[in-house]
Amino acid sequence: MAQKVIVELIDDLDGEPIDFGGETISFAVNGVEYTIDLNDKNATEFHRKLDYYIRHSTKVGGRQTTRAAKPTTDGASTQEIREWAARNGYVVSTRGRISGDIVKAYAAAH
Repeated sequence: MAQKVIVELIDDLDGEPIDFGGETISFAVNGVEYTIDLNDKNATEFHRKLDYYIRHSTKVGGRQTTRAAKPTTDGASTQEIREWAARNGYVVSTRGRISGDIVKAYAAAH
């Protein structure tokens, strides 16, 4: 016999099911961590109200954001780089990471 488990997310403010979208928001106050499930409208309102206090606060921890790595080529696909490398005498595998030296040589040639 098969079973089907359905998880329904309920907005913690209005008690209504969240059919599409929504957000689980984690936050902490006075050392106590909380989560709240909100539909898109209530999540937007939560963030809007909290933004005022965040703008006047000092961040003391938490996750650090990092920038996405810059592409090392002009957007060429790995397949294009592999084909170029093979035509130019480089030994390159058909899968996996392409050597940085090959990528640099490709970029210099283009």
